[in-house]
Amino acid sequence: MTPGEPPRGIQTLIHYLEEGAGRRWLRGALVVILAAVGAGIYQLNEAQNFQAPDAMDAAQLGRNLAAGNGYITGFIRPLSLHLLQAQAIRKGSDPRAVLTQPHPDLQSPPVYPMLLAAVFKVIPESWGTQLPTDEFRKRPAAEAAISVANLVLFAFVIGLVWWLGTRLFDATAGAVSALVTLGTEPFWRFANAGLPTLLLMVFGLVLLHALLGFAREAASPSPRASRLLLLGAAAAGVVGVMFLTQYSWGWLGIPVLGFLLWHGGAWKGRIVLLAGLIIVAVATPWMMRNWHLSGTPFGTAGFAVFSDTEAFPGDRIERSQYPIIEPDIAIEVFRKVVRNLRQIVRDDLPRLGGNWMTMFFLAGLIVPFQNRVLNHLRFFVLAVLVTFTLVQAGGRTWLTTNFGPVTGENLLIVFAPAVFVFGTGFLLTLLDHVEWPALVLRRMALTGLILVFSAPFLLAIMPPREFALVEPYRPAVIRRFASFSPPGTLFMSDIPWAVAWYGPREAVWTTLRVSEDPKANLANRREDFFTFIDARRPVQAIYISPYWGNQPFHSRYMMDPDFEWGRLYRDVLVKGSLPTGFPLREVVGGGFIEAGHFMIAAKRWWN
Repeated sequence: MTPGEPPRGIQTLIHYLEEGAGRRWLRGALVVILAAVGAGIYQLNEAQNFQAPDAMDAAQLGRNLAAGNGYITGFIRPLSLHLLQAQAIRKGSDPRAVLTQPHPDLQSPPVYPMLLAAVFKVIPESWGTQLPTDEFRKRPAAEAAISVANLVLFAFVIGLVWWLGTRLFDATAGAVSALVTLGTEPFWRFANAGLPTLLLMVFGLVLLHALLGFAREAASPSPRASRLLLLGAAAAGVVGVMFLTQYSWGWLGIPVLGFLLWHGGAWKGRIVLLAGLIIVAVATPWMMRNWHLSGTPFGTAGFAVFSDTEAFPGDRIERSQYPIIEPDIAIEVFRKVVRNLRQIVRDDLPRLGGNWMTMFFLAGLIVPFQNRVLNHLRFFVLAVLVTFTLVQAGGRTWLTTNFGPVTGENLLIVFAPAVFVFGTGFLLTLLDHVEWPALVLRRMALTGLILVFSAPFLLAIMPPREFALVEPYRPAVIRRFASFSPPGTLFMSDIPWAVAWYGPREAVWTTLRVSEDPKANLANRREDFFTFIDARRPVQAIYISPYWGNQPFHSRYMMDPDFEWGRLYRDVLVKGSLPTGFPLREVVGGGFIEAGHFMIAAKRWWN
């Protein structure tokens, strides 16, 4: 059979599959089948409901966009209200009217919610609010659909990793790095968490491909200025889109512009200027939208640097109606960064991505590659990791403290696939220096290492099965409480992101205080629940979940003077009574309180 000739006859077909070019396709098909089986088992055994607040926030934003309601949110932060009301005063409008209008979102940039809006356009409309009959074992249809969309993005991640490994090293490195990425269990958790992490991974890998092409063109004997400008513009465009996916990724412009300046040669000035203009052009319209609405370029997201400091511990900054930022806050921010850096350098970096392949990347930093472009691109990845170690330390908030690493604040994991590619290159270099008695032993050793690297994923798909339900969320309870209230009822809750997603109802985050403190200054005396009772659109229902009940007893219940909602939760559950003078008097019973969930309402609608 001549090269390129299709196989003829059964014997020719067998030879084609065993010894010819079909052998590669057969292996590839086998890997795809095994990956599909593993993915199916993982979805059945391990996939759970959304847990991270930012995942539910993005999902309800996408649903609102798909419904044609605009970029509005049902998760209302008191800080967001403060910014909107301050801007209304500056414009000469009535600040009390802000709560009576659809609430524009000031937390999330638009790219990921727009992707979710496309998902909601594809699936049946009823799936957007449909809940399963067995909430312990089955996920809401909309969450399953969002997970499918993220799994498609994960498939793109694996393909881009294979292509990058092949371009940087060889086909073996591409295949090994793709298999390691496929077998990394935290990636599967992010794919099912409803977060934009997988989308950011796709963008990050596309950026690396663009920079690799840029560096190789610059290193060629006769580089073309047009191609350099095109690749530099593409890299800048990716940075701009990543910024519109998550604001923190705007810092990526620093290492990217530095890389373009490093390799730009005689055209570096024009290339860097063009790239900078593209990043600004992509980011500016959305920042102007935020400025027009709130007087800040990043909305409430820009206050994350103040979160979890001494002045604003925990979620205090977002629940503040009148935040007072003192001039010496910079010292507290510095302390926060140093404190978080210790934890990131000690725990997050060594186990980046939850895969031991990271150790080969770190060890390989002391061994230079012979290829200069490889070294420079690895230095770029290292520069990104250093940059976002600092960014993650400064932007870490109560989300990570309360919900762990599977949140949108885990920035370093986005470039973990690139780390795996360079770690694989170093691992294969080490294996090449071993004198193997037979080539099959090298293949067996490499296969064994891949299985070891994938051990957490392989163990995860084994029994026992995880419940789909994640405490403290009970979607059926939230939906039941929401159904008791008339449409348009404004809720207040300790988990307003869940009320907005599962309700669906607009929900204000519980204020810092239930009632005003007569000893406090005037600004703080206004920062209490009663401001929402006296509003033009008053809060008429309060839903409290076990989220408050699970707080540390001594530090929150006994020592925190601003933990009045937790104490109200305790009183209702233990004493069965509300504080004297509390404006809402009707409490839903019927077994909900025994489960740790209750609603206080202005009227007994459920009769």
